[in-house]
Amino acid sequence: MNCRDTHRLLNGYVDAELDPAGVLGIEEHLQACPRCRALYANLRAVQTAVRRHTEFRTAPASLRARLEARYARARGGAKLRSWLTLAAPGLAALLLAVWLAFGNIVDRPNDPAQTRAKVVFQISQGGSASTALRNLANHLEASPNATVVVVAHNEGVDFLLRGARDESGQLFEAAVMKLKSRGVDFRICGNTLVRRQIDTAKIIPGATLVPSGVAEISRLQTQEGYAYLRL
Repeated sequence: MNCRDTHRLLNGYVDAELDPAGVLGIEEHLQACPRCRALYANLRAVQTAVRRHTEFRTAPASLRARLEARYARARGGAKLRSWLTLAAPGLAALLLAVWLAFGNIVDRPNDPAQTRAKVVFQISQGGSASTALRNLANHLEASPNATVVVVAHNEGVDFLLRGARDESGQLFEAAVMKLKSRGVDFRICGNTLVRRQIDTAKIIPGATLVPSGVAEISRLQTQEGYAYLRL
């Protein structure tokens, strides 16, 4: 992958919208190109700033009751059709979509599929490990019944090595073991260890070695139905 292709796909890479093959191509190019790495760092900085100032909100249960009371007759069909006929088509479609979206939001806590959510998180950048683990903990707070697998490769494996510490000097191993006690499974890429000549004895006990990080992510998505997120 060259610089032109990387620039075209970099926003999708930052937003975790690429397939595993695209992710691997981008990351291989970033390792060899300082200019593209600088561009990527800027995009990540913007993303981090936005996340830091964005709070997660859950719609209250009372919202459903208010919406159902307000639109009870509309759900019967006649009033809703009459109102849509008088309204501008674009506005009517927008309001209907918002109504349906709110219904999905308030239903979500009781949705059995939500309680069995399966998510695979990719960590490929060493400097993002602390933020990644914080985001992962926040995810578990919002979805405590989720099945979570973390796959680390490239520089992202560093926090799973013995003696690795975060910016405050705390051992990553303690944070990893705490997340493992909540059911999180950490997997580390064997190809990365071979390429970087890292002895497997340096892996902390809380991590499991897999042959290929990218292949493991792909397998979990295609064969086990995991949703994919990149931290």
